[in-house]
Amino acid sequence: MKKLILFLLLVSPIFAFAQNQFVVTGKIKNVQAPAKIFLSYRYEGAKHSHWDSTLVKNGIFEFRGSVTDTVIATIWVDYKGVNLDDIWGKNNVDAVNIYLTNNAIKITGDDSARYAKFSGTKINEDYYRYNKMINSAGYGSARKLADAKFIRKNPDSYISIIKALPDFRAGNPDIDELKDLFESLSENIRLSKAGLAYQQYMSTLHLVTNGTIAPDFEAPDTNGTPVKLSSFRGKYVLIDFWASWCPPCRQENPNVVKAYNKFKDKNFTVLGVSLDAGNGKGAWLAAIHKDGLSWTQLSELKDWNSEVVKLYNVVAIPQNFLIGPDGKVIAQNLKENDLEKELGKVLGR
Repeated sequence: MKKLILFLLLVSPIFAFAQNQFVVTGKIKNVQAPAKIFLSYRYEGAKHSHWDSTLVKNGIFEFRGSVTDTVIATIWVDYKGVNLDDIWGKNNVDAVNIYLTNNAIKITGDDSARYAKFSGTKINEDYYRYNKMINSAGYGSARKLADAKFIRKNPDSYISIIKALPDFRAGNPDIDELKDLFESLSENIRLSKAGLAYQQYMSTLHLVTNGTIAPDFEAPDTNGTPVKLSSFRGKYVLIDFWASWCPPCRQENPNVVKAYNKFKDKNFTVLGVSLDAGNGKGAWLAAIHKDGLSWTQLSELKDWNSEVVKLYNVVAIPQNFLIGPDGKVIAQNLKENDLEKELGKVLGR
């Protein structure tokens, strides 16, 4: 009996530690040395992202750590094994998002991280199923039909509230449709942090809908000079909410740059609004330079406490609003090729 007690005393701290950490194990056959894998994530409200990296051995890599809450993370593949310069600001980056919890997560694939399968936790398994579904559905109305189907079949899935439901914010959101889908979710999901944020979003939805005048605001540019949205009246303006610490934003930036360069001579411009924090000005300026964002950039350097963010009820980034010359909202949440398509409609190709 004494030996058994001693054994339990010795091993129990190890078990306790293992239960309070995440272990991300990946095996992607075509990712070989000298490739390097990066892991990044950031808690809401945190001033900096957490970054980690590891080398690949025989297509296998591993990360260990702990998180205090469920947090979305990005796995990045640097095939040349150089550094982040091989990743930032480039199209077709091989990256995949996962949700970190203090559990074991497996990533398996043949040719890339982007198309790998991830498993080990319900949220990641749901996320994998969701991604497969929307990738086959495409965009527009077909995607919304797929989103609605996923929500109704998975009312107790966190993915329903943080991935599927936000797609209904694009274009001119239908408040009744949003309310119906939201109420189809389980009470557990509706009362989650994301659920409460979505309720707040719906309560103020009428403030920033298509056809309404975009709320005016003023914020400092990179030199500290105050700039008003209304000073751009007469132009088509894309208000682009982003941050240097936001991987999906950095992945989306090349699409915004492409659209800007194509339509900048057709009475169109972009107005960037960053959610960087007070001590993150250097990172903000470096990201502007690195990603080639040559339009006006504004930031109160208050992270999610920005008055502009609250005014536009931004609950996730990247997010954007296309404003017409008369100051009215034309479209919202235009990502990937949708931005260029919408600009082609209103400005001509």
